[in-house]
Amino acid sequence: MQQTALVGLLVLTPAAFAMAQTAEAPRTPWGAPDLSGYWEYRSTTPLERPAELAGRATLSPEEEAAYLVERHAAIGRERDLQLNADWWQPGGLTDGRTALIVDPPDGRLPARTPAGRERVRTLDVGFRARTADGPEDRERYERCIMGRTVPLMAVSPNRLAQIFQTPDYVAILHEQNSDLRIVPLDGRKRPAEVVRQWQGTSRGRWEGDTLVVETVGFNGKWTLRGAGPNVRYVERFRRADARSLDYQFTAHDAESFARSWTVAFPITRATGPLFENACHEGNYSMPLILRGARAQERERR
Repeated sequence: MQQTALVGLLVLTPAAFAMAQTAEAPRTPWGAPDLSGYWEYRSTTPLERPAELAGRATLSPEEEAAYLVERHAAIGRERDLQLNADWWQPGGLTDGRTALIVDPPDGRLPARTPAGRERVRTLDVGFRARTADGPEDRERYERCIMGRTVPLMAVSPNRLAQIFQTPDYVAILHEQNSDLRIVPLDGRKRPAEVVRQWQGTSRGRWEGDTLVVETVGFNGKWTLRGAGPNVRYVERFRRADARSLDYQFTAHDAESFARSWTVAFPITRATGPLFENACHEGNYSMPLILRGARAQERERR
């Protein structure tokens, strides 16, 4: 009952999502909901509901405190794998929730197809086991080439972004690796199918007071939990009140999953400015990774 009620609140149809505002959204001079400004999002809630919490959509404050002891320890172990990552600041669960996935109702990713499982093995967690003959062997994030900002994903490290808005465009600038996504709202066509990009191609539209952004056309060189190059992400941004946005995205990818799946979390007002993400300055991770690989090779001789 508890889980069903929560899913009913969080997994909204597009029409319900547009109507669920608790207060009149601040508006731009041209009448659109005003999404501009600084925003942040983070969560210690895992993407998928842990097996030991099956059937538990939320935890009481006391249960959450007990659960976070091990959750924070696991995050610490992950942080230790990313050298120079002392800026990680684990917090609490989002509304006491045990999963960011709100559909399927069990809070778990749908079953993956064989292609989806292979992408997880080779493009997702598999990058930690790759060779390290040179920096080009390592994942792009380790090389400070690009962040992971399409779609948005709330994780333990805080994510800070700034939204710019005009009648014809919405632009989202992320502090993480200074990623910038420009979303046209003027109905223009997408590039030809042969043009595929790391972050895909986004197009937006207003459905009532909800900004809907659809992104397709990925190059397939990275994956989100097994998603393939033909995935279609549908994101929804809705101004909930003066201090927050409601955000959700749905991944449509029949080539990789048995069904679509939806993630939801809040985005809250933040204080700027954004600073340059000088990822390479003082970054010893890459030389240490390569030096460690050489040491392991010497041990195996």
